[in-house]
Amino acid sequence: MADTDFQTRLETEELLARSGGRPLYLTSVEVNGGDAFSPYFYRKLLSPLLADSDYTLNSLVRHVEDTTDKLEKTNVFRSVKASLHSDFKAALPSSVVSYNKEPSIATKVIFDLQSININVGEVFLNINSEDNLNLHLNYRNNNINDNAELVEIGVNYNPYRPFDHLLSSGTFMASLNNPAFKFLIDVCHAQQNNESWQQSKQNSASGVIGVQYQRGRALSVLTGLALAKRNLHSIDDKADDDLKFFAGEYLKTSAINRIQLADVEYHNPFSHVFPVRGFQAIVHSEVSQSSEQPAASSYATFAKSMVGLELYQSWRNNNITAKLSADVGGIYNLNPETPIHISDRFYLGGISSLRGFTKNGVNPHGGTQFYQFAATVFAKLPKFFIEPTPSIVGPRDVSYEPHPLRVYGSASVGNCGSDVWHDSSVPVSLGFGLKYFDYYANFDLGYFVARRYGSSDTSGVKNGLQFSMTIGGSNRM
Repeated sequence: MADTDFQTRLETEELLARSGGRPLYLTSVEVNGGDAFSPYFYRKLLSPLLADSDYTLNSLVRHVEDTTDKLEKTNVFRSVKASLHSDFKAALPSSVVSYNKEPSIATKVIFDLQSININVGEVFLNINSEDNLNLHLNYRNNNINDNAELVEIGVNYNPYRPFDHLLSSGTFMASLNNPAFKFLIDVCHAQQNNESWQQSKQNSASGVIGVQYQRGRALSVLTGLALAKRNLHSIDDKADDDLKFFAGEYLKTSAINRIQLADVEYHNPFSHVFPVRGFQAIVHSEVSQSSEQPAASSYATFAKSMVGLELYQSWRNNNITAKLSADVGGIYNLNPETPIHISDRFYLGGISSLRGFTKNGVNPHGGTQFYQFAATVFAKLPKFFIEPTPSIVGPRDVSYEPHPLRVYGSASVGNCGSDVWHDSSVPVSLGFGLKYFDYYANFDLGYFVARRYGSSDTSGVKNGLQFSMTIGGSNRM
């Protein structure tokens, strides 16, 4: 977090406070902390400040604030503080020509830095009622080559049929001259068993190369090019012709854009697992072309876009919290004679959307349009049910529960298909449950019922108890 009292601390330096119109001569720039980063890393960020030595007080303050802002944008420092000091030990070089009655003031700038945890390893084990067991492994190094370049590797593994899968991903990010802009390469390989809902298996490999603008947690913008190769195989003989049409390898090329905007306050300001106020919004769009390999006889060219919004509001010292969410998306096929690949369609249903339906059970064929609107109310359990967790005093002397436990009620409505806005069938899900929020150990136990209003179709409906439990560990500080 930037030092918000920079000007006050500046004025405590008596000599600088009395400098008036006298020029300042910058003798040195010192960096305390952040020893893991290379001289090249700091030289790139400090070069505008070091390019000159003669400053007025206002111009030096402006340059220091600009440099502080750049250091913050690297996202590798937990704290960045800057201060100006008179340099009593330094003598002005004889080459310095003064046109003032009084000589320039020898001045040094000190940056006090506190780095984040550079190397982070995490492991999580998730057990849930949808696909049994998942193992998540993740490793992040924020300082490859000592230049604050990021490398992140992740693995998601489930060994049990019919939900077995192996997903592996890798990300590389390097700051450009302006550290708010980062060059990004993201790759992913997946082996998925979709027999339970799609009567097939799929292998895929994909990659993204682009530029990402990021300003803390508030704003992220990604523009880039993507390539994905999908191979659908082991298709059941009883599967629909729509699925069999995509047997074999298909290659997709895309130009993508993604914007994420957030202003969220969390009940626990350190773990960031229970939002209580604010909003999050995401807009994703792509223009893509997909074709069968190796001989491309036809192409599917389409534009795809999705918009999502989440709102949070709490009352009575966060004892009651409401969450509202809305998601809509659509695909416009520029070549209607060639259908959209099943991997590019929208799906709803399962433990993360419209609970009470099986995984992707709202429409297993997928859709070119979808919408989902949901509302959830969380409430703190009364004291006679459970002894409350002792509160901890956090930033700005605000107390909070380190591990919130909440009962909740939830309602959601959504659909996916080729023309959802004129579909007389409206899938609805209702439920209630108990949820424990913690970064390394959390659980969600709920009872959900679902149905399609306007239709007697009960396919994909799975009313009853649902649960999810995750335990994990990390060297994260």
